[in-house]
Amino acid sequence: MSHGHDDSAGCKYGHMFEVHEQGGEFQQEVQEKIQKGEISSLEELENEEGMGPLFNQIMGEHFKKLKVSAGGQGTPYMVSWTCADSFDEDLNYSVHKTNEDIFVAPQSNLHQEFAQRKQQAEQRVNQTLSGFSDLKQQKHLLEHDIRKLRSRVEALNTHDDIQLKADFVELVDGAGGGAQQGSDEAPLKTLRDQNLYPSIVADFYEMDGLDDLRKKENLEDAEKDGKLAKLPANEKAILKKKFVMYEKWKDLYGSEIQRKLKDLKAQLKNIERSIDETKNNLEPYVRDLAMINPNASHLLKGGMDFYPAIQGTASMRRDIEFICYKPLKKSEYDIEVIEDEDEATHFRVVVIHSVHVNLASGEQPNSPAGGPSSATVMYYPAVVCKHVFKNIIEPRIEKEKNRFQHMMDDYVGDFDPGDGLRFRQARENKNWSVRKLRREIGKEVHGEEKQIPLEFSSYIRRIEDGMDEPEILTKGDEFEKGKEYYEAWTDLLDIEVDEEDEKGPSASALDEYFDKLTGKYWENPYVAPPDVNPMKDLESEIQFSYYYGYKIGLGLNTMK
Repeated sequence: MSHGHDDSAGCKYGHMFEVHEQGGEFQQEVQEKIQKGEISSLEELENEEGMGPLFNQIMGEHFKKLKVSAGGQGTPYMVSWTCADSFDEDLNYSVHKTNEDIFVAPQSNLHQEFAQRKQQAEQRVNQTLSGFSDLKQQKHLLEHDIRKLRSRVEALNTHDDIQLKADFVELVDGAGGGAQQGSDEAPLKTLRDQNLYPSIVADFYEMDGLDDLRKKENLEDAEKDGKLAKLPANEKAILKKKFVMYEKWKDLYGSEIQRKLKDLKAQLKNIERSIDETKNNLEPYVRDLAMINPNASHLLKGGMDFYPAIQGTASMRRDIEFICYKPLKKSEYDIEVIEDEDEATHFRVVVIHSVHVNLASGEQPNSPAGGPSSATVMYYPAVVCKHVFKNIIEPRIEKEKNRFQHMMDDYVGDFDPGDGLRFRQARENKNWSVRKLRREIGKEVHGEEKQIPLEFSSYIRRIEDGMDEPEILTKGDEFEKGKEYYEAWTDLLDIEVDEEDEKGPSASALDEYFDKLTGKYWENPYVAPPDVNPMKDLESEIQFSYYYGYKIGLGLNTMK
C-alpha cells in the first residue's frame, strides 16, 4: 500500500459491498449477510432461499435504465447486445457475459426447433456414453490387476518369500480344494482348517528349504537338526511335496508375471485411448446442449405470468447479464483506479441486465422474428472489497466461462477434489494414515487424556476426496472443537491457509468506535479514506463517460 499499512488486518470491520441504492427486503438481507461474512462464497449465495439465476437480485436498485422500442428487431436487438461494448473499449473494464436466458412461447416455431435440437443433442450424448461406463469399469479393473501384479513383481525382485508363499497357498495350492480329506493332495488350508495339521500353513511359511525338514545326520556339516525336523513324518512328507511344487511354481510365475504385467499395461493404454476418443466424440454434442437454451424448462415454468406471452401469438424474451469490473487500490487519501488486479484492495463492478422482447406480427403469428420488439437495459453499480470480488463475483464469471467444461465433467465423471488434494498430499508426504492423523490432531487439541471421536476420520476422507470443504469444521456444527481440530490439522501438516478466507468482521462495535477515535480504523486497507465516496465516483463515470454518449449515439433523449 502507498500509505505503508499491513494487509493482515483484512476486513475486520466488515466487507465492503456498496450499491447505488438499497433494494427490497431480500436484497438488503443478502447484502447485510455478505458484509458480515455470513455469505462468503458464490455457492452460499446461490443456496440462499429466493436467489434466482440473475445477479441483479442482490445489486439494489438500478442506477440507470435505458429503453428502446421499434416495429422490428433492429435497434432493440442491437442495444441488448452492445450495451456493454463501451465499458470494454472506452472505460478499460473487463467485460464478461455471465448469463443468457431465453423464454420462447410454446406456440412458436422457434420453441419447437429448440426442443427438437436439444432432444437430438441429448440422444447423441446418450449414444456416445452408452459404452463409456463400460470402458471406465474396464480401466478400473485393469488398474486393480496391475497394482496387484506390480506388488508381486516387487516381491520377486526383493525375494519376499512370505508374500510369494501366501500367493501360492491362496491362489495355487488352494485351487485343489476338492481333494479327499487327509490326502496329501489336499490344500494346506484345508488340512489346517479341518484340524488335521493345525500348524501346517505356519510351518510352510517358516520353511527356507527342504533341509529344514531333515535331521542333522542327513545334512552335511550340520551341528543340529533342521528347524522343522521334529514334525511328524507324514506332515513332513506333505510339506516336502508342497515346497517342491512351490519352487517350480515360483520359477514359472517369475518368468510369466513380467510378460503378464506388460500385456495388462498395453491393454490399459488402449482403454485410456478409447476413453479419450469417446470424450472427444462427446464434446461437440455437449457443447450443443450447453448452447441450446439450457434453462428452457425453468423459464417455461416461470414465464407463464410474462405479460407479452399472449395465447395464440408467438413471443420471445431474452435476458442477458454482463459483469464489468476494474481494480482499485486504496491510497492514503483516495481509492484509485489501477491496472494490476493483484494489487487491488477494491473493485468497481457494474452488472448490466439487458431484456429483449419481441412479438409475432399479425401476418405470421407463429414466429416472433418479424414483429415489434423492445429492449430494456438496467445498470447496477457496486464497489466491493477484494474478498467479496474474489469469493463471489469472480467465481460467478468463471462459472459461466467454464460451463461447458463442467457439463463435460459431469457426463464423463471427472471430479476435481479442489483443496482436498492439497490436504491428502500433505498427509501422504508425512506417511501418515488417516488414523494416525486423527490421533495426532487429538493429542494436539486434547492431550493424551482424550481422543477425537472415530467419525472424525470420515470427515478427513470426505474433505480429501473433495466431497466437503475443509472449512466445514470451522462452523462448529459437527464437532464442538471443530475449529481447533482444523487449525491443528493445518499446523501438523504445514498447510498454508489463505488469510483471505477469514470470514466477516472480527472487530466488535466498541472496538470499531475506539479505533475511529484513535485513527486506527482509517489505516485499514479495506476502509475508504475519510470524505471519499467511491460509489459516487463510479456513478459519475457511468453517467458522464458512458451513458450520455451511448444514448446520443442511439439518437435518444439524454434527459433521463
